Amino acid sequence: MAYVTTNFTDYVGRENEFLTAVLFSGGDTGKFARFMTDVKGKTSIPNISGDATIQKGTCKTPSGTTNVSEYFIETNQWEYYEGFCQDDLQKKFPNTVLAPGSSNADSPTGWEEKTVDMKVASIQKTLELTYWQGDTSGAYTLFDGFIKLIDASGDAVAGNTSAATAITAENVIGLVDDMIVAADVDVKDADDFNVLVGNDTFDLYIQAIKAANNYHISADNNGETYIIGGSGKILRKVRGLNGTDRMFAGRGSDFVVGMDVDGEEEIIKIWYSEDDDLVYFRTKAKSGVAPVHIEQIVEFSLGV
Repeated sequence: MAYVTTNFTDYVGRENEFLTAVLFSGGDTGKFARFMTDVKGKTSIPNISGDATIQKGTCKTPSGTTNVSEYFIETNQWEYYEGFCQDDLQKKFPNTVLAPGSSNADSPTGWEEKTVDMKVASIQKTLELTYWQGDTSGAYTLFDGFIKLIDASGDAVAGNTSAATAITAENVIGLVDDMIVAADVDVKDADDFNVLVGNDTFDLYIQAIKAANNYHISADNNGETYIIGGSGKILRKVRGLNGTDRMFAGRGSDFVVGMDVDGEEEIIKIWYSEDDDLVYFRTKAKSGVAPVHIEQIVEFSLGV
């Protein structure tokens, strides 16, 4: 009896839109960044700017300038492809789970869903790290990430105004405050303004707040964000920044993630091949990032 993958097919077909959302925007970056779909190559991000000119009096001559410019985001192809041997299941599951014999009418209950969820979570983690630490000549080579692109521009606002050479529990509160002070007033007044830090820096900050607590600043947080006392700004934990000693502050909409799918039915394909007796799992997509208005983004890097 052939290996039946009905559960695989049904589960993926039913959950593909959800799995796609988890895959691309299920990480920390998905909670604040701007996501663009149907980006299959180099795509323009239009930008409109310009202040309104207010004139005294009535029946005035039209005045003012609106600037229309564009940024570009480029995605790169990536793929995950793996085959599972049905005979391996015979060795891993007892007869109480699998029927006797050398072939099975179906795989263990729930095995397909758990396998898909595990692989999607793993891919999502890699994408999350690449969004930030991506470097086509570095560790995460799928595409260049926010850190490399922001650094290469040289246009970001310097946030390490104290020339700190390390982030510690003793100085982290002041360093985060410096990032907020360095931000343009219009940027930090925006609803989507965040100070973005790695998991390690976020943990240090919470430790410092708890140690210095004078019973008027709460150290409570939801594990992902913390409302900074005295400013009301959001400190946000970002896995992609963990271990980098980097921090960024700016509007979430200025961090753009591009992809070429949005709940597309074939984002994940599962099929059984009788030729080699394997169940195949394939995911193919395109991804990329682009920081916009870099001159309004505050970046922190350690002093020499």
